[in-house]
Amino acid sequence: MKKKVTVVLLVLSASTSAAAAISWQEREYNTWYSKNAILYGMTQTSAGKPVMLSFSQPGYSSANLVVSLVTAGECADESQPLNVNGKDVPAAYTCQQINGNKFEHYSVVDADKVNGMIAHLKSDFTLLLQGDIKVWAANVKTPRYGIAPRF
Repeated sequence: MKKKVTVVLLVLSASTSAAAAISWQEREYNTWYSKNAILYGMTQTSAGKPVMLSFSQPGYSSANLVVSLVTAGECADESQPLNVNGKDVPAAYTCQQINGNKFEHYSVVDADKVNGMIAHLKSDFTLLLQGDIKVWAANVKTPRYGIAPRF
């Protein structure tokens, strides 16, 4: 788990460089990908910062979710809740401070909550994270094969 968070952190930290900012326009947001029982997608905050979602084993009793996002500001001293559609969902929280941005990671291991989010998306409804991040249903019923959107 820690290795996955580190990899995601490294990928997201590349987004702060000038070269990444130029190529950022080519990224595929709101397109779902699936491989090896993992469903991946990317969206963005209302400020245009990247948000990555990874649902592992959706539909099973071992389903879990990792949400990673970049926002401006400082990491809080205490754990922050993950808000999904106006309700706080129990999640492990980590935050890293890099160049005036905070890289936040939420890990949800409550399979019922995770499967509820998947069911919500598969019903063609949008998930709203943290009050302003829209996670679109798009092709969630028929995701593309692959490991992730273009980075």
